[in-house]
Amino acid sequence: MTPALILVNGASSAGKSTLCRALRDALPGAFLHFSLDFFMFDAQVLPRTPEGRLRDWATLRPRVFEGFHRCLPALLTAGNDLVVDYIIETPEMWAEFCTQLAEFDVFLVGVQCSVEELERREIARGDRGLGDARRDAETVHTFTAYDLTLDCTIPLAQNVARVSQAWQDREAGASRAFPGRRPPSPSS
Repeated sequence: MTPALILVNGASSAGKSTLCRALRDALPGAFLHFSLDFFMFDAQVLPRTPEGRLRDWATLRPRVFEGFHRCLPALLTAGNDLVVDYIIETPEMWAEFCTQLAEFDVFLVGVQCSVEELERREIARGDRGLGDARRDAETVHTFTAYDLTLDCTIPLAQNVARVSQAWQDREAGASRAFPGRRPPSPSS
């Protein structure tokens, strides 16, 4: 069977990570949750100044993002099913994903959230740059279709149930987000 990826896209502070953790535990099968935040915030992998700010981010950013992008096909090729939260920032980034993930079963979920709610959450979190959510909200949903779109203000359990049901009901490999992609052959 072709390894599967549920890719959750939305602005910063839209609730993608929370949704993915809940999906990881609710979906049938063993999905791994993977996120760029693991590098940025959780594992403290990136170099920091004594004040805690990222060091040399302008130099590191393109390499870290490219490495993350390459991790996904590697994890999938090893047979892992993934649920990934991410901010697809540009059409070029989306095109790169489409190329790298073309051979896999990808299901793209968009998490929609008003700018006002994003900014409220961004301030409450205190661990993101102010303005990031607004910048993301203006771009992340402008260049691709989704297999499923969610409203971030709907209770988490309802959104988890919607994704789980849509995932189970879909035709494997027939993502609207990947136009022209053929479902895997029955022998896959």
